[in-house]
Amino acid sequence: MVLLFAFSVGIEGFFSIDNYINIIYHSVFIGILAIAETYVLISGNLDLSIESVAACSAIMSVWLCSTSQYASGLLLQTWIGFLAIVAIGVSVGFFNAFFVVKLKINAFLVTLSSYIFVRAIAIWITGGYGMSGLPESFRFIDKTKFLDIPLMVFLMFILYIFFEFVLKRSRFGRHIYILGGNENAARNFGINTNKLLYKVFVLSGVVSAFAGWLMAARANGAVASMGRNYLFEALTAVVIGGVSLTGGEGSLIGVFAGALILSSIHSALNITAMSPFITNAIQGFLIIIAVSLDSLKRMFK
Repeated sequence: MVLLFAFSVGIEGFFSIDNYINIIYHSVFIGILAIAETYVLISGNLDLSIESVAACSAIMSVWLCSTSQYASGLLLQTWIGFLAIVAIGVSVGFFNAFFVVKLKINAFLVTLSSYIFVRAIAIWITGGYGMSGLPESFRFIDKTKFLDIPLMVFLMFILYIFFEFVLKRSRFGRHIYILGGNENAARNFGINTNKLLYKVFVLSGVVSAFAGWLMAARANGAVASMGRNYLFEALTAVVIGGVSLTGGEGSLIGVFAGALILSSIHSALNITAMSPFITNAIQGFLIIIAVSLDSLKRMFK
């Protein structure tokens, strides 16, 4: 709120209802990917594959459903394309969890491998070409507005409310916090930590895949580079939103605020015609500040 107020006062044209709606609208993809990352980080792990899962899901759904000459030509119904991207999310999530749980490989290395592999699959599917020409049933979720606000915005709000409720009010959510805080304590509580990690990584995969679905709907197509750098923006939103990198702490309320902060910075840079590359420097600075504060908080506990 302080940042919004500062931008509103200091930047001409920033203070408007349309711009605020635009800020929220452009935070949808990062915001949803941040939900996936939040669950994994609170569990004491890390998922670097969320960006590639989103990109591959967007590309696969367009490849199956679009009229592009570079698509499959199957022209499948929208709901079949949706089931396909869910399958991608489940598969990548299960793959990540298997190597983390069964082979005890560090989640950073496992999900980094997935990030590279899944992105390569996406590039292979497109052959380097862009695809477009989605049916209206696919684009409905992007083109529909309620009270002149895009349906995607309401959808993001619903997702945040639901997943925050799950984190704070369900046994599944409480177990995630316990696991991230102390894995041995989680086992002593009788929690099946291996099964829980499978659920967390699969959830991350499915939510990321859904973000990719929305990306394709907004773009009316897909390209191999789709979602580039979304991982780092989602991580930035999560970290500045107060989720601890060591696990066991954080909430989606803070993460949502983090996503809005990033989107506000993008909007401010666009209005002032400043170089978008400055955003990367700002993100890096915000991460350092957030991580430092998290470290100090743990030191003085």
